[in-house]
Amino acid sequence: MKDVASLDATLGRVSLQMASTLDLDEVLGEITRGLVRDLEAAMARVWLIRKGDPHFLQLVASTGLSERLDGSHGRVPVGEQKIGEIAASRTPVCSNELLGDPRFVDKEWIRANGLLTFGGYPLVFDSEVLGVLAMFARRPLTDAEFERLGVFAAHASVAIKNAELFAEVTELSHRLEAENAYLKEELQGGRPSGIVGQSAALTRVLGELERVAPTASTVLLQGETGTGKELFARALHEMSPRRNKPLVKVNCAAISPTLIESELFGHEKGAFTGALQRRLGRFELAHGGTLLLDEIGELPLEAQAKLLRVLQEHEVERVGGTHPIRIDARVVAATNRDLAAEVRANRFRADLFFRLNVFPIQIPPLRDRREDIPSLIDALVRTLAVRLGSDPKGVEEDAVSYLQAYDWPGNVRELQNVLERASILARGRRISLEDLPELRNPTEEVPPVQATDDSASISLKERVDAYERGLVADALRRAQGNQSEAARLLRTSRATLQYKMKTYRL
Repeated sequence: MKDVASLDATLGRVSLQMASTLDLDEVLGEITRGLVRDLEAAMARVWLIRKGDPHFLQLVASTGLSERLDGSHGRVPVGEQKIGEIAASRTPVCSNELLGDPRFVDKEWIRANGLLTFGGYPLVFDSEVLGVLAMFARRPLTDAEFERLGVFAAHASVAIKNAELFAEVTELSHRLEAENAYLKEELQGGRPSGIVGQSAALTRVLGELERVAPTASTVLLQGETGTGKELFARALHEMSPRRNKPLVKVNCAAISPTLIESELFGHEKGAFTGALQRRLGRFELAHGGTLLLDEIGELPLEAQAKLLRVLQEHEVERVGGTHPIRIDARVVAATNRDLAAEVRANRFRADLFFRLNVFPIQIPPLRDRREDIPSLIDALVRTLAVRLGSDPKGVEEDAVSYLQAYDWPGNVRELQNVLERASILARGRRISLEDLPELRNPTEEVPPVQATDDSASISLKERVDAYERGLVADALRRAQGNQSEAARLLRTSRATLQYKMKTYRL
């Protein structure tokens, strides 16, 4: 049995060792090892209350008779069993007669290991219960020893809290580093913010933006849904002399037809029921800057006529107003509709179309810039990692090739959605093929067949699929699994081969 002076020296030494590291696992290990090594404990354990799971104690460190962390006492409800009761009551427990103490039910285990004593203390820091420190010994603890064990528990609480805070700071630092790295890549890439890629199609669009940016001409951005028209509008604004003035965005499809005029041109107090004060319209807010009219094809015909007047006269009149207001706003319109076809169908004014179509720019779909897909994947995964609160791990090469072979009818937006799902599934590791959904290009989808007695078309499709699957499987066998060699044998690209492999589950 150690005397009090020896016990104080031992506890002091262990406390110094705990203070020498900010790694939580090392701190926990030093606590339990120190009790077993220097205080003659038969077993020492630490349970902690984890954030997000405040009603349970998780066994996080164990030294001595057992080092398992997943046994029957691996997760203890707060308030139940002796460990949970210590946490709930914040009261230490000491027993030198385990065989006669009804609180300890596993008498066979106690007897088999020759245990006599239990000592447990709540780990408390600044009124917050962090967990419980407990030890079993084969000799009795004196009151002085148990009291000093409480001092040690207090030191352990400080060390654990410091390590937890350091871990939180480290995680936050990693997230900030990932975000900064992504932003630096954008700046160093020679591209406007958010635009990623080096393809000929993208270079063409950026060249057109650079040529029109110094002017005040109206620009019409056309492209499929999900191609990033708003991003290109922002790039145009950033390239222009108006970059230090506001970029104001209006989604014409998201505004009620009865409120379009008020949103665009503003209104005076009392102009209509609910107009309790004067409100500036989007044109006035964009004065000196750029106004993006997104989904312009959804604008009602009546509003189209008033918009045409504004573009021609460069002035607006608020709803309920009595005089025109001069404005200087560069208009950029965006749409995924064929406005020329809308004009022929009498759904869009021809004179407004010609006014907007001064400098049309066609934003390429993702399938026309496949070489940009790897760079887009990397940028999107980094952005998603910051948003999801994890470190970016990247995407495996075969998964990138598979994504590159797909036609992406939903374009960059669809790619982002697929990668977000995959990032959630692959948290903590690189995204692999197994994390991606089965993607089928629209040209490969079989249209529904009416129920008839003749199902020859379905049988033909099945035979074609079986034949193609056999060709791919045979090429892989002949190439001994080498995908590049198999692609050469099939006279196709490696990306297409990997797409077929996933389609046919090879």
